[in-house]
Amino acid sequence: MSRFQSKILLHRVLSRPHHLLSLIQTARTLAKLEGHPHAAVRAAASACKSALLGRFSPEEQAWIAEVEDLRSRASRSAEVVRIDDFGAVSPNSNLTAEQMYAGRVIERTVGAACKAASKPLVWSSLLFQLVRHFDPKTCVELGCCVGISATFQAGALRLNGHGGRLWTLEGAPAFAEVARRHFQEVGVDVEVVVGRFQDTLAGFLTEHAPIDYAFIDGHHDEQATIDYFEQFLPHCGPGAVLVFDDINWSKGMTRAWHRIEADPRVPLAFDCGEIGLCVMDATLSERVRARVPLL
Repeated sequence: MSRFQSKILLHRVLSRPHHLLSLIQTARTLAKLEGHPHAAVRAAASACKSALLGRFSPEEQAWIAEVEDLRSRASRSAEVVRIDDFGAVSPNSNLTAEQMYAGRVIERTVGAACKAASKPLVWSSLLFQLVRHFDPKTCVELGCCVGISATFQAGALRLNGHGGRLWTLEGAPAFAEVARRHFQEVGVDVEVVVGRFQDTLAGFLTEHAPIDYAFIDGHHDEQATIDYFEQFLPHCGPGAVLVFDDINWSKGMTRAWHRIEADPRVPLAFDCGEIGLCVMDATLSERVRARVPLL
């Protein structure tokens, strides 16, 4: 076992030591799914298992170490930015769609934003592995913040070496500017589309379809999440991967995920705990559902 793998596993155990038996069961479930006759199920299971166990090649470890160094620098930044927040604000908020669309302006340091909103290594490594295993070409992320998760995904595309490209949609111009600086620092090509998702997503999908991979984050609202799912469906390419973040962030987000995973149009759905994974592969002869919490 490598030092990198040990670090990943130790983090998981220390995060929730009482979940050790659950993690062992998850590993067993994923190992079984890796033997499934359909390639999409095998790819999803293998990506999840690699993230769970911290299995990365030397070149993957080198890239992840570079992004984690970027995260460390960003987390210490005292730069203050004024941002437009168009999301749900908190799990207990009851904002209307109109109130979220209007947004609110808040001030925050880059360091505080990075610590609060960027996906931790545990989940960033899952995004990385999904991109590596499914090798998508047209990829989009909703919710950029300071660019950490996008850098993981863009790095995976670069290592794949097949010309895949990532666009990230971000509502706050100040965050978009910080993210662009970070992309330049580590040398990845990510295009940032600035504006409310409600204003930018429909046009983006029309212009860039078919979509092979999407990481849907940033809004954290039940109805908005369902609406984004419905928006993406007609624009998905064969075998498209849809990843939903923070599916247990609030009761509303949990309801949204349960509705999505139960949808008969979704052939494969994995509940990974904090993240929900759907693979829109119509060649699956039967629906596959699995609960595989990674933390």
